[in-house]
Formats: sequence, structure tokens, C-alpha cells
Amino acid sequence: MSRAAAPGPTTDGAVTLGFSQLVFSDVAALRPGTRPGWLHVLLRLPFVPGALASIIVRAQQCLARSGRMRAAEGLRTLGNVLIGADFGAGMEIGPGLRLMHPVGVTMGYGARIGSNVTFAGGVVLAAKYYDDAHGREQEFPTIEDDVVLGANAVVVGGVTVGRNAMVGANSVVLSDVPPDTVVLGNPARRVAKRSPEGAAEA
Repeated sequence: MSRAAAPGPTTDGAVTLGFSQLVFSDVAALRPGTRPGWLHVLLRLPFVPGALASIIVRAQQCLARSGRMRAAEGLRTLGNVLIGADFGAGMEIGPGLRLMHPVGVTMGYGARIGSNVTFAGGVVLAAKYYDDAHGREQEFPTIEDDVVLGANAVVVGGVTVGRNAMVGANSVVLSDVPPDTVVLGNPARRVAKRSPEGAAEA
């Protein structure tokens, strides 16, 4: 059992969108201008590693949504073998997910991820465990819309990375990151603001 996640990421659309629509939104985010359709997705599979990762994670998401957790967990193993990533079944993820370099990416099953979020390689969204009156509990990160997570960034526990924030490579996030902020380091600290266009500002 886990604590209620904080509101923030736009994942509601993912609940209404079907498997194909979610995959098409991800591939369009990875390769702007890609027309929706399975032919266009399949043609890009050999050249866009994130496309295969998207198919796996979206299949898990839709299976978990329909209560078929055993099948979703089976796809977790497939992701381990085929792309070297670990996607926990049961995550909430908005459309436009960009898994730029999916190798080494780990997402805990309780993570909440908004729309148009970018993952570089080796990113980890990890649980934090604690004990309370109900026994063993765990918290997972919330990643809001338009966030960029740099290579090997680690986000731990029930923290929120705010909308349009950027987490630098090799950073460890242990506390909330405000919107429109660039953080870096271990532990991660604010180093700049981030404009709506994505540029860092002192």
C-alpha cells in the first residue's frame, strides 16, 4: 500500500486513450512529423529504440488498467530482455512519452508521469520504503508535464518534479523540484530557471 500521490501530472488523457493512440503519441514525440499508424511505427522500430520501449510500456499500462497484472508483469520481463529496461506494471503515464535511450531506465510501478516527459538513458524512478501504523509502506515519484530527466538521474520516493523542470545528468533528487527549474548534483539543487521554450536561464 502507498500514500496518495500528489496531484499534478496530466495522466487523465492516458486513461481515455487506447494502446495504439498512446504508442502513436510517443512515436510522434520521438520523431516529430510521423503520421499515426502502425505501418509508420513499424518502419521506425529498427532506427528508434524508444519506439519498441514505448510499445512495451504502453502494453503494460493498458493491461494493468484492465486488471491483467500477471500479463503486465510478463511484459516487464520482456522489457528487461529486449531493451535492458525495467518498467513496473501499474504506472500512470500521459501521452507523448519520450524514451530517448531506454537502456537502463527503471520506473517503479507506482510512479505517476505526466505528458511529454523525456527520459535519457539510465534514469531511475525509485520507491522509498517506510513503516507506519499500517505496516510496510512505499512512496513513488510524481513527474509532471514537460519534464526532462537527464542521463542516470535518480528520483527517490514521494517527491514531485514540477512542470517543465529539468533534472541534470547523474543527479539524485530527494526533495520536490519546483516547476520551471533546472536542478543538478547529489543531492540535486537548483542551478537555473527553465524557460517555457526549454532554455536554461541564470
